[in-house]
Amino acid sequence: MAMRSPYRAATDHHAAAETARAERGTWVLAGIFSSTMSAKTAARLIRTGSEKYVCYQPAGAFEAYATPTGDEVTVWVRYVAGEGPVSPLPDRMTVRIRHDGDGPGYSGVGIVTVTISTRCPACGGPRGWETVRPHHFHHDGDQYTVDRWTNPCGHTDMYVAVLRESRDRQLPPPAPAPPEQAAPPAEDGPVALILTAAASRRGMHAKQAALLLEEHGHSDAAALIRAELKERRGHMSAKGAASFLRDLAKPDPDSAPTSTTTRNVP
Repeated sequence: MAMRSPYRAATDHHAAAETARAERGTWVLAGIFSSTMSAKTAARLIRTGSEKYVCYQPAGAFEAYATPTGDEVTVWVRYVAGEGPVSPLPDRMTVRIRHDGDGPGYSGVGIVTVTISTRCPACGGPRGWETVRPHHFHHDGDQYTVDRWTNPCGHTDMYVAVLRESRDRQLPPPAPAPPEQAAPPAEDGPVALILTAAASRRGMHAKQAALLLEEHGHSDAAALIRAELKERRGHMSAKGAASFLRDLAKPDPDSAPTSTTTRNVP
């Protein structure tokens, strides 16, 4: 006998729309469907403001996506109308995890880099891709670094399950970058470090850029990004953070011709 989904009771479009409006930018579970086609259709109608889902009108006021969760497909929405941009939800996240081998016996500590979906496999909600941070641990006298993150839905990602997901759950191919963004410009120091990481981590946020800089000893540049993030209320991508650091290093146009004023970025 099939078990009833524990999220089924939350399928109330009017309640979901009301909650999402009250918490602008936060993803809310809107519905659970038995087929991918019906879920994707619902998500599309929500985004376009269809008369079938009047609680999500006007068109463009809500974002929505459908994602499989076991034998069901969930639809998540968030309210984006109003002032100021909201952080885009990337399709994938690249993280470092611990992997001690696939054999029956102990194979030693290993660190592997995997790419997984930004949707939680348990409920379909967004993963904590913005909270990814390095975690250092020692084993047999050696230091290793993995990534940790906290999912807003409360589900915990175990490294074993994450590795299995990276192998079994096929992600759609990443969208090709525009020609002018295919290769980052030649840079030095923190800017180059961020741009290199952003080229392989689609949708990388400025929070992750600050963590990356801190891990590589650029604590002053990381502090500058965090201060700017606070001013922008958290709305800044990793590439935006790189541009911010680059602008800080430019000469002050209002300074006298005989002198140059710069703000050094380590």
